[in-house]
Amino acid sequence: MRKIALVTTLFLSTALAAGAPAMAQDAPAAAASGPDLTPGTIVYDSEGAAIGPIASDAGDNVVVTLNEKPVTLPKNAFAKGEKGPAITITVAQLSAAIDQAAAANAQALEAALKPGAEVRSANGSAVLGTVKLADASGVVVTTPSGDVKVPKSAFFVGQSGLQSSFTAEQFAAAMQQASQASAADDAAVAAALTPGAEVRGLEGTAVLGTVKSFDAQNVVVTTESGDVALPRSAFNMGPSGLSAAYTAEQFAAAVAQVTGAEAPQTADAAPAEEGEPESRQAN
Repeated sequence: MRKIALVTTLFLSTALAAGAPAMAQDAPAAAASGPDLTPGTIVYDSEGAAIGPIASDAGDNVVVTLNEKPVTLPKNAFAKGEKGPAITITVAQLSAAIDQAAAANAQALEAALKPGAEVRSANGSAVLGTVKLADASGVVVTTPSGDVKVPKSAFFVGQSGLQSSFTAEQFAAAMQQASQASAADDAAVAAALTPGAEVRGLEGTAVLGTVKSFDAQNVVVTTESGDVALPRSAFNMGPSGLSAAYTAEQFAAAVAQVTGAEAPQTADAAPAEEGEPESRQAN
């Protein structure tokens, strides 16, 4: 089982600027000597109020920063104003339209994020991969290079269906960065996997058990109820040290199912009384 790489929010912030869903607006085509739409130019609303600077040029669109968030607007929505490039609606109307579009996109996104669904790039031209699973923590996308977990906020439903805010180039770079981070974590896990080492839960607070033995595929963890083999890919290094991708409750239920014994108590579930010997022991 291959460990899932994670796309960081640092890469996501870059991708969002290039792939923010476009806001349509009816407007006449800009003349050849139209407004200055170069990056850095402040754009205004119909009443002369500043909307924000142009962050980047996106072909027939420009990405404008509004309240620290990227908004893609068509270039033909702008005309020359007294202060600079201006659109034909107010900031309040634009914000309301964005909120309405975001709500509609959220509903459409939930329906589109199904296992096997194709994920396309920001402009819809490239297939980045397919959805493996999606939950509140993110979306796991299967790609030719392996599985990668991407923040849910990086997806939207566009003209090409389910799309990511990443261009094909950004996604490839993010995959490379995520793979490097995953390789570094693998090396740290390999160094930490020693007999007797404590294994903590996903939150880092509960001690699930201790390492008994391990090989390239599995790690045998000793618990109060017996030994349990876990896939090595479930382990990573957290702030508290070696941890497994299970909450205390999930691990307790899994151990009970495997061993047939009563679910073991964890450091979270049942703290030891003062003077009582610790229940976790290394074999």
